[in-house]
Amino acid sequence: MSDSQPTPRPAPPDPVPGLDHQARTGADPEAPVPLAGESRPETAPDQVPDPPSQEDQGLDDEEDEGEFPAATEVLDQLSALGLTSAEIDVGEMRVTGQNATGHGATAIGSINNFTVAGTESTIWCQHLSATVVRDLDYGYAPAASDDRLDQLLKRSHLVCLGGRPGTGRYTAACLALARRHAADRVAVLSAGQLAELVRRERLLRSGFGYLLQLDPSQLPVDGMTRVGLAARMQTLGSSLVLIADFGRQSQDLAGELVAHQSAQALEVFRRQLAHRLRGRCLAGCRDCDGTCRSDYVAGECLGQPALRAYLAGAPRPAEVVRLVEAIAQSVPQGPALARLLSRQLPEQLRQRAQEILEPAEPETTPAGPGDGDYLRAFRLSCAVLAGQSIADITDAARRLLGGSGPEQPQVGSALRRPDLERLLGLPLRQAVTLEDPDLRPGARTLRFNPESGQLPASMLDVAWREWAIPDRLLHWFAELVRTASPGVRQAAAGAVGWAAGRDAEGAVQLVRDLAGERRPGVRQAAGIALVAMALQPSLQRRIRLELDSLATDGSAYQRDTIARAYALGLGRLWPEAALGHLGQVARARMQRRNNSVVRALVEIYQSGKADLVVSALVGWAGSGDREVRLHAARALRALAERWAEPPRAHWPELLDLVRSGTVRMSDVATLWAVALSLPETAYRSWRTLGYWLNRADGWPEVADSCVELLTATITDRPLRRRLDHQVRHVWRPIMQRNELLFRVSRLTNED
Repeated sequence: MSDSQPTPRPAPPDPVPGLDHQARTGADPEAPVPLAGESRPETAPDQVPDPPSQEDQGLDDEEDEGEFPAATEVLDQLSALGLTSAEIDVGEMRVTGQNATGHGATAIGSINNFTVAGTESTIWCQHLSATVVRDLDYGYAPAASDDRLDQLLKRSHLVCLGGRPGTGRYTAACLALARRHAADRVAVLSAGQLAELVRRERLLRSGFGYLLQLDPSQLPVDGMTRVGLAARMQTLGSSLVLIADFGRQSQDLAGELVAHQSAQALEVFRRQLAHRLRGRCLAGCRDCDGTCRSDYVAGECLGQPALRAYLAGAPRPAEVVRLVEAIAQSVPQGPALARLLSRQLPEQLRQRAQEILEPAEPETTPAGPGDGDYLRAFRLSCAVLAGQSIADITDAARRLLGGSGPEQPQVGSALRRPDLERLLGLPLRQAVTLEDPDLRPGARTLRFNPESGQLPASMLDVAWREWAIPDRLLHWFAELVRTASPGVRQAAAGAVGWAAGRDAEGAVQLVRDLAGERRPGVRQAAGIALVAMALQPSLQRRIRLELDSLATDGSAYQRDTIARAYALGLGRLWPEAALGHLGQVARARMQRRNNSVVRALVEIYQSGKADLVVSALVGWAGSGDREVRLHAARALRALAERWAEPPRAHWPELLDLVRSGTVRMSDVATLWAVALSLPETAYRSWRTLGYWLNRADGWPEVADSCVELLTATITDRPLRRRLDHQVRHVWRPIMQRNELLFRVSRLTNED
């Protein structure tokens, strides 16, 4: 039969998950109905199941198959809290954050002050020099809203410019007024009461452009006050731009309001840094034409991955300006620039987090639990439970404030969009995405944008250091870990691991308690917390000692937690230690009901340590402990379900590794012999072996390898008799045209 036209094959056997559902008896639990003509393997006298021990008594917790995340998912989730390791491949990582560049700096230069004192307040005016205005223009990155502002200033003498502080609205207004009047005819006003600007005489000059930044206490601006100011400006032939975050009043300002739209952070960075380096030679050029400055900005600075990722996070212009100022002071290069960014970027991110949790301006929140404490608790809950539903986040906020949680009314399910927008606040709202399925409002989920992925860790850090309630936060994390929602448990477990970097003793003791819980989901969360701790270099020695202690002296539940931790990513960091600990865990009879050990072995295997895993399993197969031998067989079953990557997808992965010299054929044969012999794994193992032979037919190289494997595996009489039974009564009726079976049947001849 040619390689190009293999024989049509029957459908594969029932999907084999590779992770046995543990038997509660010694009989094979995997397939209650055997194939046609197939009888169950008899249990040899030395294979009679051991009587249940006290450790088994009363254990009825089912395996949590549906909520066991992949290790890559866990590591990716922990990266949002800044917990990553260069020794663990978690995919393409980003260094992100909220930083600052731009045209939001306050003008500094020659300023003429004119102050008029009154009985109730003081009005003052600063006339900006043309030099100051031109200096602003040199470093300004044009905003998308500039044209709209210019058009409105031509039609009206009073214009409102809306936007958040630090977004460049001040510079945009200055330059728009300079274009409307002249660079030397721009002035900045300040007034305690806007109505006084209408009443005062001989204060404002004709033909000038004025800008006035309003305090939150001056909002909303009365309509008649605006009319009076517009009339006064029209009489003088001047213009006035009112700057504020008008918020709810935006609807009342139709035709008068321009929403400021900042330029891209990357463009702001380019313009600001080029402006601050203007006139300086950075390379000792004979006749400097500015090429060295352009190369520094485009090559040296924007060649830094951390800086590019930071600018992609849409930081506000004022934040970018602070970063540019730090760079322009010393013009660092290479490692010096990388060190400066490593100091500046986290600081910028911390300032953004502090602004979210401790807003400088008063904010209005929904009725009910809407005071400042609830607002901060809600936002911190967003940082911890990113990716979870709004209902879960609101419940977590109540728990942090001391509420009883689930039995209280589900405020999150009743939140309308405007309520949620006010709870989040603009800085946090810009950093997250609300997924809005057609479900009840509380089912909406909240996720941080990829470019803001490091913001949750900064928010936790601000709360931990500045709220002075570490014990309360740790207790809150533990309470969330014990909730019913798998997503909440896993997210809170990451926060417990993060907290270990601040309070190692408290976090490790908490994980010990969680690891001893009866509920599998809670133990799984404890495993995630161990992974998060081990990702921090300063804690690695402590965690290694803790794992040694639990593997040796821990309870059955705590040893199961160790296996879960290795399955959830820890095995990638310490594969050799993992195999030693898993061998100790496998001895526990409790593991008959759990797949934790096998999952961990498969995780280490597929992380590039196949040779280590197979070698360790061969040692397990020869162990005097029947539970350890059983886990070797179960692991072989799981590995036998894996197939090589294209273009060799017709190869079983184990045989492909033998072909490449990664593992030895004799080791694979030893594991197959155990899996085919033990009653708990024999039934499904024979089915899997039959599927191998089915797919190998028509591929001569694979067929030869399968025959070589069977020759090394079928070495005793019981296995030969079982193979003969399989060929005659199971495989031949199903695979009638499989020519490979003729070669396999020769192995059953005892002569």
